[in-house]
Formats: sequence, structure tokens, C-alpha cells
Amino acid sequence: MKRFAGFRAPAWGLLMWLAGAPAVLPVRADAQSRDERAVRAAYVFNLIKYVEWPGPEKEPVIGFTGDAATGEVMERLLGGKASEGRTIRVVLYPSDEELEKCGVLYVAGAPTPEVRKALEKVKGRGVLTVGEAEGFARDGGMVGLVKSGDHIQLEVNLEAAQGSGIRISSRVLNLAEIVRPAGKGGS
Repeated sequence: MKRFAGFRAPAWGLLMWLAGAPAVLPVRADAQSRDERAVRAAYVFNLIKYVEWPGPEKEPVIGFTGDAATGEVMERLLGGKASEGRTIRVVLYPSDEELEKCGVLYVAGAPTPEVRKALEKVKGRGVLTVGEAEGFARDGGMVGLVKSGDHIQLEVNLEAAQGSGIRISSRVLNLAEIVRPAGKGGS
């Protein structure tokens, strides 16, 4: 297994500051949405540092599907940024071929039939699935970035991650709510 992560206090501190910053500060609703998207992008940026993928080392490629406005923010804030000395690439609406190269699949908004097909294609293939819809992790995704009041709550479905050979650092798990797949008991 190749490790993508190493603990870096300044980056983690920035994440905690961003995650704790109320998303309701801006007066306008569109500004609030942009800020919330930026916080989620910060979570993704830091999350990939605390995950181990199975198999050979992959480039940090984030596939994106869902709400177009969120995809644009993700691409602008993360595309071309360095993580662990390697350049992150964001692929909006990846083709099947591009999906093969992704280490992360980010799903913005509620799952549509197309999104469900993409999730099914990466199931069990060592791709970290991250989503923002309520219940994403309980419905089989690995990490949910769910809005809870003015904050983003981290939910992790360990069964889904482990089923794909992905290991998530205890540093992340200590901050997250561990959830079980729907139909398998409580969180």
C-alpha cells in the first residue's frame, strides 16, 4: 500500500479553521454557497493527505460529478495545487477511461442516475468516494461532507472504504461520525 499522507499541522490547522468558520457570515445567499463550496474543497484537499490507497501509487486525480457550480469551485481551488509534492488534477464529469485514473470521486448534490452509475463503476476499485448529500455515506459512499447547522460534518462509512482497500487515518476518523450502511443498524 502506498501512503499519500503525512501529518502537517499547518495544513490541518487551516482545515480546522475553515471547517469551524461559520458558513453564514456572508449576507448574500450566493456568497454563502461559494464559501460552503470552498470549505468542502479544503476538506478534500486535506483528506487526501490522510488516506492510503491500495495498489500502485496514483496521481492525485479528483473526478467530479454533480452540481456544475461546485465543480467549478473545486477545479479553481484544487486544480494545479501541490499535495505531497505532486500536482492535483480535477477532472469534471470524467469519462469511463478518466474514471480509471481517479483516486477520488467527488459527488456534489443529490445522486442522479448518472452519478449512481459512476459510483457503481468505482465500487471496490480503490477510489475514495466523497459526497455532500445527506445520507451519502450511509447509502454506500465512503466520506460524507454533510452540512450541519453552520458547519460541515464529516461522516465516514468504514465498511465501504475497507471494501475498496482504502485506509483512512485515525486522525480523520477521530473527527468524523462513523456511520454504518443503511439497513445495517445505527451509526
